[in-house]
Amino acid sequence: MTEITTVTQSITPESDTDNVVIRPALASDVRAIKDLVDPFARDAVMLPKTLSELYESVRDFMVIEVAGEIAGMGALHVMWEDLAEIRTLAVHPDYQGKGYGKRVTERLMEEAQRLELGRVFALTYQEKFFKSLGFRVVDKKLLPKKIWGDCIHCKKFPMCDEIAVVYDFRPYPEGPIGPPPELPQVIDLKRLVPGLGEKKG
Repeated sequence: MTEITTVTQSITPESDTDNVVIRPALASDVRAIKDLVDPFARDAVMLPKTLSELYESVRDFMVIEVAGEIAGMGALHVMWEDLAEIRTLAVHPDYQGKGYGKRVTERLMEEAQRLELGRVFALTYQEKFFKSLGFRVVDKKLLPKKIWGDCIHCKKFPMCDEIAVVYDFRPYPEGPIGPPPELPQVIDLKRLVPGLGEKKG
């Protein structure tokens, strides 16, 4: 398969005869995405997102459009050379039970394969849903430390009751998921900028 064909597949909307289209999100979709996120965030089943955060991450998103209306979305956020997170996955209550969440997730997983990632993970309350797609449950402690930077915005932090699930596209040994433990997973600004934060006399 040529590179051109691969890229074309990743950006071509998938549609069917039911006026359903799955496509990469556009900047013009961001306000509709936020309108979907906000009720779930209020119920503490999804992290809140500002408009600024959504615009900055719009390239991560796939949306499902039904008769021209955004009915659901999900994002694939690359964390490391062989790892990405499926996040902000939701379907509007009026469109739930029609398999749209599964279709968006499968499209995100196809994108992960196109990027030649080895595995994807998610933090979720929908264990059964992800297991039906071939994910397995893992200990949250195995996930990259830097994902917890997002969690401070959650109402349930630090008492997280979400389940961690992982899908492996190729075999991996047991152990930590993501960057090797010996590599820094956050930027140490004080090391990079000597004297940062020190009071000047």
